[in-house]
Formats: sequence, structure tokens, C-alpha cells
Amino acid sequence: MPGSLSMPDLVLASIALSMLLASLGAVVTSLSFVTALSAGSLPATGSIGYALFYNPPVADGRRS
Repeated sequence: MPGSLSMPDLVLASIALSMLLASLGAVVTSLSFVTALSAGSLPATGSIGYALFYNPPVADGRRS
């Protein structure tokens, strides 16, 4: 279906969204950027781990 997002697209979006929210949190609150981005990297790392180990990419696009 045109316009639908695939799982790799959603993983990349979740990484960017978690880092964006962390940056926004640093601007809105008194947290330093280092602390906020460190906290934002935890869900981003979880998204990467999910994509690599739980739902890894396959060459032909099908899951086994």
C-alpha cells in the first residue's frame, strides 16, 4: 500500500523521535543537553536492539 510505513521506517522514526524529545526536554527543563541526550539514547538503543536482534532484516523482505 503506498504511503504505509515499513518496520525499518518505524524503527528509524522511533530513534529520531526519542532523540528529538530528549533535546526538547533539555530546552524546556533545566537539564543539560548531555544528561537529556543520555536519557534519550536509552529508548533509541532499545529500538536498535529490537531491529537487530528481535526482528532482524532479511534479504528477500520476508520473515521466516
